[in-house]
Amino acid sequence: MLYMKYTNKIKKIIIFAILLNLIQCASSSSGITTSNIPVVNRKYTVLGPVQNTEKWYTFDVALFGFPLDKPPIDKIVSRAISEKNADALINIKYWQDKIIILFITVNRIGISAEAIKFEDDGTIKNVPKK
Repeated sequence: MLYMKYTNKIKKIIIFAILLNLIQCASSSSGITTSNIPVVNRKYTVLGPVQNTEKWYTFDVALFGFPLDKPPIDKIVSRAISEKNADALINIKYWQDKIIILFITVNRIGISAEAIKFEDDGTIKNVPKK
């Protein structure tokens, strides 16, 4: 009888440990950058704010991860620029998070920025030194 009592507790602890390892918490990171291309000495008009989010998946086993898709960083920036018919993005805030479900990791990246349109012909003007 005593043997059965401890066997059930051990089974419950093992099942709990397995479930805890298979379903993990989310993690996230974020950052900020000034622009996606140099805008020094160029006049521009702010068209408005843009926000976009994309996701991609990876297959993870222990320490090894195998991407099922490429991170869509160029895609998210291109879509944000074309959304406002802009030339560039400034004041870019980005974030990334991931959620692990069994062996599949769902990665998301999002940006928030201001779209701009250049007023000049695209050449950088050199300011003469005095």
